[in-house]
Amino acid sequence: MRNLIVLAGLIALCGCCLAVAEPLARRADWGAAIMPPTDGKPATLVRFREGSVLERAGLRTGDAIVAIDGAPLDDEIAFRARLRRLREGQVVRISARRGGEAIEARVTLPAMRRESIEGVDLRYGEALSERGYRVRTYTSRPAGATGKLPVVVFIPWLSCDAVENPLDADDGWSKMLRNVMRNARVQLVRIEKPGVGDSEGPDCSEAGLDEDLAAFRAGIRAALADPGADPRRLVLFGGSVGGALAPILAREFDVRGLIAAGGFTRTWLEHMLDIERRRLTLSGKPPEHVNAAMRMFASFYDRVLNRGDTPAKVLADNPAWRAYWYDAPHHQYGRPIRYYQQLQALDVEGAWQQVNVPTLIVWGEFDWIMGREESDRAAAVVRARDPALLTYEIRPGMDHHFKSYPTAAAAFQEEGGTYDAGAAQAIVAWLEKLGAKGVVVSPQICYTSY
Repeated sequence: MRNLIVLAGLIALCGCCLAVAEPLARRADWGAAIMPPTDGKPATLVRFREGSVLERAGLRTGDAIVAIDGAPLDDEIAFRARLRRLREGQVVRISARRGGEAIEARVTLPAMRRESIEGVDLRYGEALSERGYRVRTYTSRPAGATGKLPVVVFIPWLSCDAVENPLDADDGWSKMLRNVMRNARVQLVRIEKPGVGDSEGPDCSEAGLDEDLAAFRAGIRAALADPGADPRRLVLFGGSVGGALAPILAREFDVRGLIAAGGFTRTWLEHMLDIERRRLTLSGKPPEHVNAAMRMFASFYDRVLNRGDTPAKVLADNPAWRAYWYDAPHHQYGRPIRYYQQLQALDVEGAWQQVNVPTLIVWGEFDWIMGREESDRAAAVVRARDPALLTYEIRPGMDHHFKSYPTAAAAFQEEGGTYDAGAAQAIVAWLEKLGAKGVVVSPQICYTSY
């Protein structure tokens, strides 16, 4: 058997046993940007990168992609899931339409290029989840760093977007993480969720929170077993929803520090009521509409999150509420409803109450996705235990995605934002202090600019 590797994740899972398997197959690269199907409109080719396999097959920008291997692509969630399942070397048949002309193309999909970050040594790995599937990990160190380094494990966001950035996308999360990888003297490990990137397992659009947490535990175990890591200096770094999962996971591992950026702390129902009011207000809805919508959402989310119903069931029982619902019958933000029901069951505040290690909380002034109430509550719980543990970094003008805006309205519209490099600098500085002293000694609330 060719290209056999030893799976380090199996050691963590079953003690002294070892197993071998083929390496994780690389995800496929279309070499193109495709607008997913929405509002009855088909998936559409927007642009090609140089050497695109689709362009070589004769497709053109503006072509509608209607099916892959005969399976229709008329639903956004199914469309994204279908593309995520494709792997290098697969041969697929694409059915397209150009005006009134039907087009068929048969292509062999190439592998997605690997991520390359200037000033960073990066290794691809894998970890075996207790659910029996492997997930991709990315381990980085500052270029040329030697010896065992503190290990920082990044617990990612809710969405099905990959943590890997091989195409150098210009988003704030990727820039922040690259700044930390390059400038902090740590070994940073990112974990890809099940069904995302190269990872095996159920597609992210159908995976529950339990599937994600199993993958994150496997990634943490593999990170601690890495020969370049100092397992006595583990920091969990949660981003967005990961900012709530970091203290949850910290109860299972011997951590020396926690970072939460744009996380939530209270119940998911409270969070969703807050976000709906901010969304409606920032969208310019009149007060009477906001008030009526909030009455609906209070009952809607109680039934969905506390009673276990789907949006489809709730709306079937209350047809008048359909005017306010903006997402899918069984999903929200691309994840299944059971994912949010599991979030609602978490005791995040209780997890924060048990934190007894140095903690950095980062929040942006114009983060309308995770409001200030969430980070303030986490900070208050940690401060009540020991004020010396807490550093609270509030970034003026910053949104949820590490971009800075002049106003809250501009941040909501994502108009004219610039990357806030100061947030990454604050994270690096905190890690340096933690590494030097083993503890961050002075309690801080920082209103800083760059």
